[in-house]
Amino acid sequence: MPDSLPLTVSDLTDVIKGHVNGLGTVEVVGEISGYKTYPSGHHYFSLKDAEAKVDCILYGFQARWIKFQIKDGLRVVVKAKVDFYGKSGKLSLVIDSMKPEGEGELQKKYLELLAKLKAEGLFEEEIKRPIPTFPKVVAFVTSEIGAVWHDFTEVLKTRGWRGTVWLVPARVQGESCAGSVLQGLKLANEIPGIDLIVVGRGGGSAEDLWGFNDEKLVRAVRASKTPVISAVGHQTDFTLCDYAADKRAETPTAAAELIASGQTKLLTQLKFLSGQLAQHSPKNKIQSLHQDLDLLYAQLTSVAEEFLADQRHKLSELGSELHRLSPKARLGVTREKVNQLNKRLQSAGFESVLARGYSIVRDAEGKVISSSKSIKTGKKIRLKFSDGEAGAVGE
Repeated sequence: MPDSLPLTVSDLTDVIKGHVNGLGTVEVVGEISGYKTYPSGHHYFSLKDAEAKVDCILYGFQARWIKFQIKDGLRVVVKAKVDFYGKSGKLSLVIDSMKPEGEGELQKKYLELLAKLKAEGLFEEEIKRPIPTFPKVVAFVTSEIGAVWHDFTEVLKTRGWRGTVWLVPARVQGESCAGSVLQGLKLANEIPGIDLIVVGRGGGSAEDLWGFNDEKLVRAVRASKTPVISAVGHQTDFTLCDYAADKRAETPTAAAELIASGQTKLLTQLKFLSGQLAQHSPKNKIQSLHQDLDLLYAQLTSVAEEFLADQRHKLSELGSELHRLSPKARLGVTREKVNQLNKRLQSAGFESVLARGYSIVRDAEGKVISSSKSIKTGKKIRLKFSDGEAGAVGE
């Protein structure tokens, strides 16, 4: 029977975490490798030496106190707390402060070789050859595994590049990288009709790209019979092959864009010239003249219609004036005036007065009696109303 039950994994991680936390703040010296920063402002990298490597985290609120540029190859001294994260089983340093100790060994080697080869004139622009504007046969020395080759050829296809591209497989990482790429460069130069060679790979840490800083490979790039484009890593990555090559591309896909650019520009120019030629062709000229004639016809029609409309309006006005001055129209106006006068006369006549309740008094002889004193008792009188006459005897 065992003296005690076995620890669970969680129990073990708690024990480890307790021991690790017991270390408190430690001071560690090492070379930065695989440096990355994120939108959150946090920084992630590894500290390494010849025998070991440990992951590090520098949070954004601590990074603001760092007054130097953090980069791969830089040798630094950090003060940090050791953290063990049980869920992933990962140990890392959470950095409190950091200061540069000096450049790492790889960086020193890089700068020493850079200075040496530059002093020899190996990187002079004057000795670099121009990249063919319309390469027909291109070789790409790179890994056959991964997305780089696919992305490279996809850009060429998308840009409509017409040519032949060869994949020359090579190991692009690790200790065998330099020798493998150097052999690939040799094979690429032996391809019949070769116009251009691309040497490259995707991004990575300084250690991942170190093979492209190998002196023999750098010299072989410069000595290549065929012009070479170096397309190693990303935009911020620089290797010695970049300096030795006839042209540096920021990425492998940028190299593909560069290869297709001459043909793309030519196609664009041909389309432009084709359009210009079409504009000056007899057929297009005739079509243009037809269009001009149609436009003139439309303008003439519009002017004619406007002129006719104006003349119609003037004729209409003249017709109205003639109608107004014609004997018939003037007779009608006179007749209307006579009718109006007649109405006024009728309104002022005695019939109108009688119609309002008045009457005319006459004696037997028909003489109008205008005063009551003229009426004698027993004498007959006649009364005229609007609707007739009646007799009466004075009193």
